Amino acid sequence: MKREIALGDIPTMKSAIASGINRVELNAHLELGGLTPAWHIVAQAVDIARAAKVELVVMIRPRAGNFNYNYAEIENMRQSILLFKSLGVKMVTFGIVDVKGRLDKHNMIKLIEAAKPMRVVYHMAFDAIDNAYQGQALQWLYQYGVIRILTHGGQLDKKIDETIDHLQEIVAMAPDKLIIMPGGGVTYQNAANVVEKLGVKEVHGSKIIAL
Repeated sequence: MKREIALGDIPTMKSAIASGINRVELNAHLELGGLTPAWHIVAQAVDIARAAKVELVVMIRPRAGNFNYNYAEIENMRQSILLFKSLGVKMVTFGIVDVKGRLDKHNMIKLIEAAKPMRVVYHMAFDAIDNAYQGQALQWLYQYGVIRILTHGGQLDKKIDETIDHLQEIVAMAPDKLIIMPGGGVTYQNAANVVEKLGVKEVHGSKIIAL
């Protein structure tokens, strides 16, 4: 089981690495669901991750709220991606959804192209995609080189136990090599049970290990 921790500062990152975490997702403002972190924090995190041989993924999200972004916000995201690439980041996570609850393919292509050769993860914006369009979104994201989907399987006000059935459907719909990573209420206490129920190999959460 690969464990990814969502965190928002360097001291927590150091503690997580000391506790044996496999991967770090670096954010600002976790209380808002995670936003794009400051460049100087990212630069420190890159050095720490490299020295510890731990994977680092950096959040690209310009504001809290929905995932339907305007032109200026998309450009903000693109510039963040280019900056973080120049700092040595190897993996970024972002997600865009249109007003109709579908994957925003046009803007996703723009950001995926900007990110190359970094690897791209689609974060929990996936849960804002209408269920009817999720299967199609999974196929498209895989086709365009996205390596992993972070999903709660529903709205975050529902516990992971309540969304497990839909998570099973997402896992079943996904292309074989596209990693589905459950998150949102997955902790060090219930992670093994979630993995067993879903047959997945990776889990995500801010409390995925006991610090």
